[in-house]
Amino acid sequence: MIPSRLVHSFRPRLRLLGVALLAGLTGCANGGASPLGSAITSLLPDESSAAERAESLEYATLVVDTEDRAGMVVLAALAGPASYWPTGHQGMLVLYHEGLQATAGLSQDLLDTRYLPLDGNSPQVADFVPWRQASPEPFRIERRWQAADGLPRQLAAQGTLSCDQSSPRDLSLGPRSLEPCTMQLAWEDGSQTRTRLWRDAETRRLWAGDGVAWPDGPRIRWEVARAWW
Repeated sequence: MIPSRLVHSFRPRLRLLGVALLAGLTGCANGGASPLGSAITSLLPDESSAAERAESLEYATLVVDTEDRAGMVVLAALAGPASYWPTGHQGMLVLYHEGLQATAGLSQDLLDTRYLPLDGNSPQVADFVPWRQASPEPFRIERRWQAADGLPRQLAAQGTLSCDQSSPRDLSLGPRSLEPCTMQLAWEDGSQTRTRLWRDAETRRLWAGDGVAWPDGPRIRWEVARAWW
C-alpha cells in the first residue's frame, strides 16, 4: 500500500496510479509491471549478483542504493511517464521520465520534484525535464522533502545540465553506450549540489543517476537493469 502522504504530495498527473492499478498494471516490450504479489520484494542482499537477478526476472527492474536500503526492485505500476518501484516495508521509489521524483519509507524522504524552464516558454511546462532536451538550457528545480526530524522542508535551485560524448557504461545486463551528464544545482540557501546522470544519446532516456536530492540529503543511486519501455 502506498503511504497517503506520498500520494498527496505528487502533482495531479501522478494520481493516475489508482487507474493503473485497477487496469491490472501496464506492461511493455522489454520488461513490464509485475503483479502486486511479486512486485513488493525485500532489498536484503542475497548470494546472486545483480546481473543474475535481472536476467532471471521477466519484469522491469532497477538496481537501487538509498543508503537506508540497497538491492534490486521490480516495477509495480506505470502512470504516464511516472514509474513506481516498491522497496518493501511500505517503501517506494518514484521516477518521472526516469529521473528521481519522490521516495517513501526512508529515514528522509523526497516528497516532490518539479522542473521549470527559466524562460517559461516551454509548450509543455508541466512535463518539462532538462535531460529530454537535445541541448539542455538552464532551468529551475523545486523540491520538497521530509527531514530526519519529521518536518517538511522545501527549497528551489537554478540548475544546468551538461553532457559529454557517449561512452560505454557497464549495466546489469551488459554495457551500453550512454552520455554522462552532470547536473549542477545552486540552491537558494547558497548550497551547491551535483548529480550525475547517464542518458541515451538518441532517445534521451535516463539509464542511471547518482546524487543527493537536496543539500546535505542522502545519496541515492539508481540504475536500469531491465527497461520498461
